[in-house]
Amino acid sequence: MEYKKRAEKVREILRENGCRALLTRDPSNIFYLTGILETEGFLLLGEKRLSLFVPGMFVQESADSLRSDSTDVYGIADFKKFISSCRKVAFISTELSYSFYETLRKDTGDLLHPLPDIILQVRMLKDPGEIRLIKKALAVNRKVFAEIGKNLCEGKRETEIAGELHLLIRKLGGRKDAFPPIVASGKNSAYPHHKSGSRRIRRNQPVIIDAGTDIGGYKSDLTRTFFCGKPRGKFVDILKLLSETLERTVEFIRPGKTGSEIHSFAAGILGKKNLDRYFIHSIGHGVGIDVHEKPTLGPNSRDVIEKGCVVTVEPGVYIPGLGGIRLEEMLIIDR
Repeated sequence: MEYKKRAEKVREILRENGCRALLTRDPSNIFYLTGILETEGFLLLGEKRLSLFVPGMFVQESADSLRSDSTDVYGIADFKKFISSCRKVAFISTELSYSFYETLRKDTGDLLHPLPDIILQVRMLKDPGEIRLIKKALAVNRKVFAEIGKNLCEGKRETEIAGELHLLIRKLGGRKDAFPPIVASGKNSAYPHHKSGSRRIRRNQPVIIDAGTDIGGYKSDLTRTFFCGKPRGKFVDILKLLSETLERTVEFIRPGKTGSEIHSFAAGILGKKNLDRYFIHSIGHGVGIDVHEKPTLGPNSRDVIEKGCVVTVEPGVYIPGLGGIRLEEMLIIDR
């Protein structure tokens, strides 16, 4: 992984903002810059080196897990003393609570300066190592869905299928679930983020399954809508239209398009059949270390697609009292 290049990109943005260092405590940002997975602590990116501060019981493990030779690991007790010796430190405004900021300010004066999440902006464009891990996670994800589809049968509970997903992800090579899987059957499929419950699968009713895989800290995210039997009534036309929307939107996405343009394009296809009113979420989002990250593909998004972005495309229709269908694919922008 290109840890030094990543750090230098962040430093360039810091210099543009007149800052000498950056403080982050987001585990995803820490992982991006150091290679240490899911750690709690503080990372201070300085002009030449990175300093990671973690609880004492994690110091040795963190030092042994480092993937960047420009990072030093310290105990958390050294943090305030260390940061007080710095000059003009930026912090990511969404990461610090007001009370913690006030505590730091008492010790550091006017040292700290808020910035938006500039690391998240850098993370939007994936390097080759990241792409490899995302592709591996995606391959496992597809195998998991293939197995789930074979064994889907009438009478199974939503929670039972969620448990099978949990097991299959690990059995087929994933590190863990990318997020708690969504299994929504029958009328529950009208809720985009339904919490899996005790409802049993019924014949000819939709079963939305949204699940992702984590490999090496990188995520995949796919959704399939299954039928134990065959789709009937309105579901036949909805499934056909969503398949068309997915295919055409994937073809539409290219570098230079904004998130809002992509969302509007997909919504326009659904609108021709007056189904856009039942499309109640964004058409997609970026995927990487987090399952939801930049670029956003929504009605108000100004994010611009570039080569190296990884996004989902997930058109869905949700009709209260009847049910819903969602189809989701991942797209790696390499053209």
